[in-house]
Amino acid sequence: MRTTIETATVTQAGAEPAMVPVTVVSFGAHAEPLSLEDQERELLIQIEGLQIQREMLVWERTGDFGARGQAERHRLRMEELIKGRSDAVRARMAQERGLPHG
Repeated sequence: MRTTIETATVTQAGAEPAMVPVTVVSFGAHAEPLSLEDQERELLIQIEGLQIQREMLVWERTGDFGARGQAERHRLRMEELIKGRSDAVRARMAQERGLPHG
């Protein structure tokens, strides 16, 4: 699944215009839209992956085993999120890879 995340700042209309950060997520031009719950889960999986990388970098730089432990906790959380993917997401990922899904 190819995911693109872009961040932009827009001006919000109202009594006092304010700059509001907005994140736009695209799952590909020809992809069927995912449910909001599935989109949220996929983003959380990506966030956990980034947290793993961050904690591992801290551990490598400092030798802090607490950071290594945090990386492990993020990995476990990511695995739980992956296990909780909906059938629709699993079927879509299988189709994109040319794998059977039943």
